[in-house]
Amino acid sequence: MLQSWLERWLAAFNDPDLGVYERFVEALAPTVRPYIDDDLSVREVTGGFELVSSQVTGPQEITAFVKDRAWDRRSKVVLTASGPDRLDDIAFAGAPAEGTIARLDERAALAAVETKLRDEARGGRFNGAVSIARGEQVLVRVGHGSADDEQALRVTPSTRFCVGSMGKMFTAVAVMQLVEQGRLGLADTLATHLPDYANRALAERVTVEQLLTHTGGTGDIFGPQYDANADQLTTIAELVRFYGAREPAFAPGSRWGYSNYGFVLLGAILERVTGEPYEVVFQERIFGPAKMESTSQSFASSRPTAIPYTGAGATGRKALKPYAGLPAGGGYSTVEDLHAFVVALRSGALVGAPTLAAMTTPRVVAGTSHWGLGLAVRTRNGETYYGHGGSAPGVNGDLAVYRDYATVVLCNRGHPAAVNAAEFIGSRLPAA
Repeated sequence: MLQSWLERWLAAFNDPDLGVYERFVEALAPTVRPYIDDDLSVREVTGGFELVSSQVTGPQEITAFVKDRAWDRRSKVVLTASGPDRLDDIAFAGAPAEGTIARLDERAALAAVETKLRDEARGGRFNGAVSIARGEQVLVRVGHGSADDEQALRVTPSTRFCVGSMGKMFTAVAVMQLVEQGRLGLADTLATHLPDYANRALAERVTVEQLLTHTGGTGDIFGPQYDANADQLTTIAELVRFYGAREPAFAPGSRWGYSNYGFVLLGAILERVTGEPYEVVFQERIFGPAKMESTSQSFASSRPTAIPYTGAGATGRKALKPYAGLPAGGGYSTVEDLHAFVVALRSGALVGAPTLAAMTTPRVVAGTSHWGLGLAVRTRNGETYYGHGGSAPGVNGDLAVYRDYATVVLCNRGHPAAVNAAEFIGSRLPAA
């Protein structure tokens, strides 16, 4: 039965008529209906999936490893069935790459990237902006597709995008600046700076370092509780009041677990230590010194800003409400500004070299990657890089700093729109 479900699902997902997949979900997976536009977005940007392998992983569960038809990326799809006539869940996740892609010399790699981006944009599978640089020298900076369908606004390298969780990098840098100044310690507990935190027992155990490395057990923001109260949860103070009394998801320091709420707490610490709103801290300590003139926590700007979209062009893309910025992410930037951020970070304009080394040294294993102090440390096609990604409906971004190169991809489509391009680029640039 489970193998039959996989075959039926994959055939519907890959059908050139995207309405076939919509009808499949309506009839056979109604609990997935709220996420149909996200699925259709994945279908559009990947070009569909080729099955690599599959195995039954539970009494009602089958896991498939698949490869994008249009890109290099491999991913995992888990189907959960409750019988021959109903799928209860369809879950997408990342999967380790297999095999090795031949690296090219710089000129050939850049030519391959520009051709690929242009072709995929024409096919509706890439919509965003890309920057590739060697040191301070920009090698490629392009934009493709629509930033705003209603206004017929095209993407350029100066277009602002929601960066999602990429904004955690700014929180991490601001925290580490205070550590350098001796105003904050990595071993400081949450209670040291937020003595009024509701769950006192948790606050006395969780440290700044654990918040930066996602090992504090502080849990997420998003879920049914958040959805029911989203309009009242737009500031740090509101989120801390709402979630502050809950118990930890796991014992602090016992393991890794990605935590948006942990970075909200870091934002609260920033505000308490500096006496300034975190947005002001970002502007004064990061955006200003790095000359990031188009970057802010707010969607509102005089500069062109991309609207986030879900769904697919063939069935009608749907504009989403702009996201609000938080210390956990959600701000707005450009590929130009994010390259400026990398240059400032590496030159010592934001933190000293020993601090940057500490931030980019692997400290915690997280699946197939590692985390330093607020930054991910990963490999692509054998090359190590540090940086951060961001993802939400209508949002996908990726910043990767290799030894010789830095790449930034921002898209106003959901995952894996930016990751596909970032992996294509990072797998072909010359190795160190």
